Amino acid sequence: MTIPSIQLKTSGRIAPHDHLHQPIIVAHGGPAPTSNEHYISPAVVPVQILNPAPAAGAYSNMMYIPQYAQTYFGGTAGYSPATNCKGYFMSALFQPNNNCYAYGCNIAPNTFPQPGRKNGTDIWAVSAAAQPPGITGEIVKTAAEQDGLVYVGKSMADVLTYQKNHNPLNGHFVALMISPLGIDANWPGDYHWARCDNSSGACNSWSQKDGNDQVTNFDFAGSPITDPSKANWTVNQGPVPAPPMPNPSPVAPPVQVQSDNVATYNFHCFMFVPNSGVNIL
Repeated sequence: MTIPSIQLKTSGRIAPHDHLHQPIIVAHGGPAPTSNEHYISPAVVPVQILNPAPAAGAYSNMMYIPQYAQTYFGGTAGYSPATNCKGYFMSALFQPNNNCYAYGCNIAPNTFPQPGRKNGTDIWAVSAAAQPPGITGEIVKTAAEQDGLVYVGKSMADVLTYQKNHNPLNGHFVALMISPLGIDANWPGDYHWARCDNSSGACNSWSQKDGNDQVTNFDFAGSPITDPSKANWTVNQGPVPAPPMPNPSPVAPPVQVQSDNVATYNFHCFMFVPNSGVNIL
């Protein structure tokens, strides 16, 4: 029996099987993609990737990002899924095209945005070139800072101190979680963001959007999010086959060991999203 491969669900990164949101790369000096090349998106947005710098003789450092509706800036953050960003995060409109980073920033670019991409950084190329390879919290944090986010700290005490020192606040807090590269290649690594719903108050109410899912104010275990650094961010992706085990018998089928692919997103830091000056794609 042929065992089907699992289609992994990601929260922040574009999953390998998600062809509708993959960037399009053309040769140096080549024309922009035609309508036949970007599937069904009504537009593509050109971005020049500067980090990492293209190697000598590289195919291209231009990306064309499929965009399914114009960017909408949501303004003041708060838990109101029906009205937040004109309801763009809901299934009636553009839910599949906005991920956790879009919701965290309170901006709906409708491109499944990636930290730093609007401002010339490809975090997945950076993580592939890292030693050892793999996505890290510092890679994502640095890219988010390029987009206009501000590092706050590692604890809720840091959040409350930042709030006290910036009155009026003029923005909202977010939390960054990282799921590192899996040891068995079943998990490519990912990131996740949660957003504070009462940033000018007690900072004890948070919400999140898991990839192309709907918005919720529960963590992955179904509990209200009062402190994302202590919430449950573990995801069971379902069963995946392990490589066949050695089999001394020439007639018996190879032994397959099945296990669930469990990904855990570890809290990395808190950041601040100003009401203006943040731009993502």
